[in-house]
Amino acid sequence: MTSTAANSGRRRITTKAYTAEDQALDQIAREAEAKLAAKRASRSEAREIRMKELEKQQRENEEKQDRLYELTNDLPKTTMRHANSRRGSDDSSEEGTREIKSQLNELEDKYKKAMVGSAQLHNEKQALVYEVDLLKDQLEEQEEEVIEYQRQFKDKCKELESKKRSYQDLDTECKTAKYQLEQRDKIIRENGMVIIISDEGVWSLVKASSPNGPLTAGIPTLDIVDSKLSHDVDSSLGENAAILEENKLLKEEVKKLTQNLEEERSKKNVDNHQMIEANGPEMQLYEIQREASKQIHEYKLKLQKAEQDIATLEGSVNRLDSQVRRYKSDAEDSEKLEDELKQEKRKLVRELREAQSQIEELRNHNSHLQKRLEKMKQSRNLVK
Repeated sequence: MTSTAANSGRRRITTKAYTAEDQALDQIAREAEAKLAAKRASRSEAREIRMKELEKQQRENEEKQDRLYELTNDLPKTTMRHANSRRGSDDSSEEGTREIKSQLNELEDKYKKAMVGSAQLHNEKQALVYEVDLLKDQLEEQEEEVIEYQRQFKDKCKELESKKRSYQDLDTECKTAKYQLEQRDKIIRENGMVIIISDEGVWSLVKASSPNGPLTAGIPTLDIVDSKLSHDVDSSLGENAAILEENKLLKEEVKKLTQNLEEERSKKNVDNHQMIEANGPEMQLYEIQREASKQIHEYKLKLQKAEQDIATLEGSVNRLDSQVRRYKSDAEDSEKLEDELKQEKRKLVRELREAQSQIEELRNHNSHLQKRLEKMKQSRNLVK
């Protein structure tokens, strides 16, 4: 029941943590989308300004062509006036027409050169705009990477804090257990007893042959306890909060047993005085041995029960750890897939933007060529 409640509490805690993390990620995604929308709006505005500038340049070129057309129309009129006034000067009129044609050809060559130069400048401008878009995309990717690194750093800091708290709790618990064992050994020494451990693992108390001898005959108790505690500390550093709760309950139970032991000691002292007066030291020794064996047996049963509970909790913790690892791997796979989809989306958006810019350039170039063709046809008709 305790492990089930602890597991349900842990699930609620992780659900809350995941919900907060999802909310933070959604907030970041919304901010990124808002930034991207603002950038798109600024780019569309820049594109409109560029189109207006191109239209303005085309209008200026058309006005220049119109002025050139008017100039070419005025020159034949003036030559016709001179021809009417000077009917006998045919050679001079032919020379005038040749000069006009040569000037017209020069102006057409200059106009072609100017158009080629403007086309080159426009192409260079498009290349620079494309480079700027690439740099903006790279900047967006780097911003997303920085946000991801910050999130990972926060997660690692939280894990470190939880590990520190777990280590402090286990250290305190280890010190408490050592203190209780020292108190138990002190009580046994004060009564002049030693612990005998049989081959079957049964503990019993006997009268010590020498007061300064070892406390146990067989495996040293403190070495067993120290090795057990060190092994438990090393193995439970990675356990969850449910095991800590179980250990706290066991700790409280040990405190209660210690209090009961103190009460039994006080009762035993009273009984010992009575037994000394009645039956002598042999009966006192027998009663002490019987009470100590009983308490050791009870402690042994409680220890076995605690070890079984700990093994059960360790199994549940291992199962939950495997589930967490599987969920983490699924989350990492989904994040990788999301990153790949984002990169593919950026690539497609970049290609779409390039295609749209090329279509706009081709349309402008086509309309410009059509206007030039019409102007050239009109000028040739007038010259003829």
